[in-house]
Amino acid sequence: MSAPHASSSTQKRLVPGAEEQLIEDLQWAGLQWDEGPGMTGSNVSYRQSERNHIYQQYVQELLASGAAYRCFCTSQSSGHGQAAYVTSGCYQNCSSLSSTVSREKAEDSTRAFTVRLRHLTEYKKPIYRDLVYSKIVPLKRTFTPVESDDGDTDLDAADTILIKSDGTPTYHFANVVDDHLMNITHVIRGVEWMASTPLHYDLYSAFGWQPPEFAHVGLLVDENKAKLSKRNSDLVLDVRSMREQSDILPESLVNFLALLGWSNPLRNDVYDLEGLADAFDLKFTKGNTMVKFEKLWFLQKQHVARRCEAARTSGETNGLAPMIDQITAAVKARWPDLVGSDRFKTDDDLSTFCLQLLLVDSKSYQNASQYVERNRYFFDLDDAEAPLPPTGPRSGDNDLKMVDVDSRLNVMKQLTLNIMDTDLDLPQKALRSSATEPPTTRLEAISDRLHTIIQREILRDVLAGMSIHLKNLIHSSDLPVLAHTMTEEQIVTVCKETLHVPVEDIHDMLQTVKARQGALMKYLRTRLSYGLPGPSVGIVMALLGYEECCRRLGVDLKAGKSWEGV
Repeated sequence: MSAPHASSSTQKRLVPGAEEQLIEDLQWAGLQWDEGPGMTGSNVSYRQSERNHIYQQYVQELLASGAAYRCFCTSQSSGHGQAAYVTSGCYQNCSSLSSTVSREKAEDSTRAFTVRLRHLTEYKKPIYRDLVYSKIVPLKRTFTPVESDDGDTDLDAADTILIKSDGTPTYHFANVVDDHLMNITHVIRGVEWMASTPLHYDLYSAFGWQPPEFAHVGLLVDENKAKLSKRNSDLVLDVRSMREQSDILPESLVNFLALLGWSNPLRNDVYDLEGLADAFDLKFTKGNTMVKFEKLWFLQKQHVARRCEAARTSGETNGLAPMIDQITAAVKARWPDLVGSDRFKTDDDLSTFCLQLLLVDSKSYQNASQYVERNRYFFDLDDAEAPLPPTGPRSGDNDLKMVDVDSRLNVMKQLTLNIMDTDLDLPQKALRSSATEPPTTRLEAISDRLHTIIQREILRDVLAGMSIHLKNLIHSSDLPVLAHTMTEEQIVTVCKETLHVPVEDIHDMLQTVKARQGALMKYLRTRLSYGLPGPSVGIVMALLGYEECCRRLGVDLKAGKSWEGV
């Protein structure tokens, strides 16, 4: 059972809005509790500051049993100047007062008092167990004059305070009472709380309650082994900033945090919340955990890819809406005048385009700003960023039989012209869309057809240069049997049986086809997308559309033409 409660016993530490933000963060992460804020439960309130009457009831039980006593010692100062300190121990032997005298003093409104846990000397030392560290050795309980920042006396002070002089509980007392009443079975917390665990065990023993299981995990440290904090991290560390500024998905963050310090028994590190719940155990590593955020970005990519794959399979894209909103906002921030242009007349046009882009290129997504920067050529092509054309021969030119740069460029231009002039002749069923159809069906159909046309034009060009006999054989009716997905063996079969290419010429022909295909793909990618990595050339062309491709490739538009037909 899980039941979050706000540890707000120290009023001076309250931060306005912090509780609401914590609840919002937990709900965003998909962490739902069995009872707690916003739900009907057996507890009236889950704020410690509103449960004081409960703590007063239970401290009376300890007073009645003799496990606790009232202390009427006032704070005393010792030393001078900067060496001065406030003593907080019991120096008047208040534990020896009879219950009657103690109660009478307490009823005197002018006498402030605290309630302390009586430190009993037992013949048999108690065992303080921990699921990670086995046994906890308690600190030596000696008098100390130090008072902690929140008003709770340090844990190694003799007879720890449970109720402060203002009548409010210390964190330790309230925490034990709350965990018992809320049926908490396991307490997993940072190793810095290990020192307080013997006290908590002693409180459970004083009440006669069964304690929960305790497990203490190491602190999170940076690569310099310093405790992780906002001041020494390149990434904002509060949940709200991570989701709003870094665009982290909830499942990515939960997955990342769950792996920190955990001895994952499986080889796979990518889990959703349900998978984590199934695989999780309490086998934590001892010692501190070094946090490397590269793992977070790896998991982010994996979970984005999972969401996109689910959308492609089901046709349901609601799960991508937050990312699409973030990508669209990043695009509009970089190119304020883009919406209203010929390509993106409305916000919906831009959002639809961003959705299609994410579905075909999800593996590169970390966050919106990074994604837009990587794919900037889809939204605007700045000629100044385009790579300069080659100025000399390159390796592979001998295979192309084009040592002259201008000749090679002219061949690329002619092949491009032929490709852009060819109608795709897509079947209408490939262009239809429905609620149950993957959103990328149309793009993939266009891309497949473009790649087939590209391969056909390359093969036509290579065969045309081999012999007059072959040149005369090559007609449009001969080559559509080829598809870009064909294996080399299948292509050889077509060349021998359909195109009647002599066996002794096939090897050289295939080498030339490969070289020319590589050169053409590089030429197209350079003109369409700065030569930057991204989806396949066919997908890039399908996304950009016929008119934009013509503009970038320097090809005249065919009136009324689009990828879907004339």
